[in-house]
Amino acid sequence: MLKVLFLNDFIQEELYVDQPPGFKNSEKPNHIFKLKKALYGLKQAPRAWYECLSKFLLEKGFSRGKVDTTLFIKRN
Repeated sequence: MLKVLFLNDFIQEELYVDQPPGFKNSEKPNHIFKLKKALYGLKQAPRAWYECLSKFLLEKGFSRGKVDTTLFIKRN
């Protein structure tokens, strides 16, 4: 599931990409696409995934570590 989340999470920035080789539209060869979701290989993809994961964990009662903010703790 995390792999799907990583690849399909929404991004905050406006990003545009060129048509990939082999998939160019012959009627619009210079057309570019605005991305709505993160793609594997983008620099923004890990950040989008982390934001979604941390939001989920905080909603489930976890707290962030004070020294290492990537560490989430849940105490019973």
